[in-house]
Amino acid sequence: MKCRFCSFASASRERLLRHHRLRHGRGAYWPCVYSDCEHLTKTAFNSDKVGATDAPYLGRHFKNHETVCCPFLRCSFKTNNLKTFSSHKSRKHKHDDIRTCLRADLEKEPVSETDASDQPLGSEEETLPSSSRNSDVPEKEEYVDAETLEHRAAGLFLRMQTELHVSRHAVQKIVEGFNDIFHFSKSHSQQGIKAVLAEHGIELDDGVLRKINDAVFETNPLIISTEGKGALATDHRRNLYFKDKFPVIQPTEYTYERTHKQTFVYVSIIQVLETLLRQPDFAEKLVFSQGDNSGTFFSFRDGHYYRDNGLLGVQDASISIGLYIDDLELCNPLGSSKKIHKITAVYWVLLNLPSKFRSTLPLIQLACLGKTVDVRQFGYDAFLYPLIRDLGFLETVGVYIEALDTFVKGTVFCVCADNLGFQEAFNVEKFCRFCCISRDQIGNYEPRNFPLRTVMQHDSFVEQLKLSDKPKPCVNGVRSSCVLSKLSFFHPVTGFPPDLLHDLFEGVVPVELCLCLKELIRKGFITFDGLNNRIKQFPYKFSDLVNKPPPITKSSLASGKVKGNGHENWALLRLLPLLIGNYVPEQEPSWEILMDLKEIVEIIVSTTLSEGTLCYLGNKLSEHRQLLTGTFPAFKLKPKQHFIDHYVHLTRCFGPLVDLWTFRFESKHSFFKQAINDARCFKNVLLTLSTKHQQLMAYLLDTQQLFKPKLHIGSVDRVKISSLDEKLRTVLEKKYPNEDTVSLAKEVHLYGTKYVRDMIVSAGECSGLPEFFRILHILVDKWWKVYFVTTRLSSWYMEHYRSYQLIGNCNSDLEILDPETLNDYQPLAAYQVARTLMVTPRAWLLQ
Repeated sequence: MKCRFCSFASASRERLLRHHRLRHGRGAYWPCVYSDCEHLTKTAFNSDKVGATDAPYLGRHFKNHETVCCPFLRCSFKTNNLKTFSSHKSRKHKHDDIRTCLRADLEKEPVSETDASDQPLGSEEETLPSSSRNSDVPEKEEYVDAETLEHRAAGLFLRMQTELHVSRHAVQKIVEGFNDIFHFSKSHSQQGIKAVLAEHGIELDDGVLRKINDAVFETNPLIISTEGKGALATDHRRNLYFKDKFPVIQPTEYTYERTHKQTFVYVSIIQVLETLLRQPDFAEKLVFSQGDNSGTFFSFRDGHYYRDNGLLGVQDASISIGLYIDDLELCNPLGSSKKIHKITAVYWVLLNLPSKFRSTLPLIQLACLGKTVDVRQFGYDAFLYPLIRDLGFLETVGVYIEALDTFVKGTVFCVCADNLGFQEAFNVEKFCRFCCISRDQIGNYEPRNFPLRTVMQHDSFVEQLKLSDKPKPCVNGVRSSCVLSKLSFFHPVTGFPPDLLHDLFEGVVPVELCLCLKELIRKGFITFDGLNNRIKQFPYKFSDLVNKPPPITKSSLASGKVKGNGHENWALLRLLPLLIGNYVPEQEPSWEILMDLKEIVEIIVSTTLSEGTLCYLGNKLSEHRQLLTGTFPAFKLKPKQHFIDHYVHLTRCFGPLVDLWTFRFESKHSFFKQAINDARCFKNVLLTLSTKHQQLMAYLLDTQQLFKPKLHIGSVDRVKISSLDEKLRTVLEKKYPNEDTVSLAKEVHLYGTKYVRDMIVSAGECSGLPEFFRILHILVDKWWKVYFVTTRLSSWYMEHYRSYQLIGNCNSDLEILDPETLNDYQPLAAYQVARTLMVTPRAWLLQ
């Protein structure tokens, strides 16, 4: 029996199965379609590492970077990348059956209808040709060359130092420990060789046995590379190996001035772009087309600022960069090292990637790292000089994209940051970077009457600054020109979107929660202890369990702001109707304020918004502000409560604002905090952190792990359709009329979002309301396509709760849903509230 994936051959069924398990991964039995083989093999790849796509059987060849011909009939396509082949298959062979359209030169015998090619991942059936089990074909062991073994060992050490945060000293100790184990295992190995020779009637003296044993160890690439002068023996040699064999883009250290020793580091954005764009799986995911979505906002390309940009809105293909600037504290902010090691970080992300891809942390790239005290001393002009230089090159020359066979220009579309104004403070007269309103005018103007800033107006303010003789001049909130204004296609008025994290979830939401909860407690609808008991005892499910809000303290109520991070504040506002809604009477003003805010948040965090929805949002914002000021006349509006009044206008300018918030960027800080915590060395901390980050990027590029897998499947059960209950059997027989068995998964992850049974999803609408379904089963077909077997739930909108009441019907038929048809990709949890099943949405489900 010969393996189709490699040259391995064996007369033993057990040896061949062991080979497939170790070499080609665990899972179902598949017939390999790529080479001459009469044997059904184990699954060709591990779906959570390589990526479950519509291209089964060939995954191992792609992972080894082998060039593979498309196995479909009369197709000349070739590639060495799994995801590129998956994209090719979905475009060219979407409706082709792989069992009947195979190339003749890639198979000897056609696969029958009952073969394991019909079995998805996780099949329990083992179908092997009986004639092949006892054949006397001589065994041929698989061969992995020394260079590949050495590279994999280096990849392991690189992963330990970067992703797993093992210190370099610890890695060296591990290498030395391996060497000791190899040394002491020689005598054991020699005894094993002697026993095998004796079993075959061969007798050799101890000297010959010792030479054979020494030869085995001396030719082992893992031992050679980690001993003595091996390429991986010391930390210095491993770093040299990483630079030579992995796509490491080294950070460059710059000095602010020749007379000063202060430095900062920069990672070339051009080099990183060129490296990423050479990756086929990366380039194929880029989106350049603008589309025609008049009246609907799906992405930043639907906003006015993108369409009016002199480069992005004009070029057929252009690169859109999103920058992020923030300070982070490496040490304990309450300890003695507070602010000593505070650094300023500049990250960037390629906005041409759809938002479902670019949210993953490896796709957020590092640009600059500098000590905050130095940045303030020397200014952003010096700190961002190399970045501005490379961005200017991107605007004028561009980078070469092989898939398009041309140079593509690009520029910075926006800078994501906190919500501080041009003066980087709120306690100033002109605090808003979107309009010229004063602090004392916040509550007097309607949002439609705000004097919005314009490009020409801002430029005139900058010119006035140049003519001013004051020591710290300021003109209408503008203190100086923006360093990014040196770029030809970026302007600060059109390049700074708002941040939902700071505006809403760390600003408006905790303030208004505190204000209204205090009023509800004062009126006796709830008690302080009763509220906290409900928060503690509520049966949180799924993702709500991860983000459950902490108990509210009396000190936080006294401070005027509920304590909690952005996720926790969001969860508290969203679940508050289910927590205490039945204790509060209808039409209570303070309760209506919170429920209006909940509805506003649902609209703002939506990834798709129509013009009609934006008009509704504008009216809701106006009503909310009037109700807030009317109910609490002594309450003075905060600057962040003013910022959200601009959101309707800013959505029309930037597209859905949730795509440009700082949630994911701030998560990037955790890598540097963890890295310095494990390194425990602050000598040249900037170069240490940036180097470790670039090594991590190189490891992820080398192992093709930049993206979250499109599909990750948990355990799967292969069941016969005839053994299922009547309702489920009926819907499956209709979906798969020619199948006898199906694969049911307990959980799946689609682009990182987890789906399990009993979750609630929304799809479609009826009579102006979204429809809800409960997931009963998760189907995985043989092409790795996921479907949800659901039951429809009747729903009514409960205005007092701003949530939906759900009622199941035991007589309703089951329905199969495609995840791509959902109103919102995020699944929900249903909770029992006063004998009523209720669900509260995260985002706006109607358009």
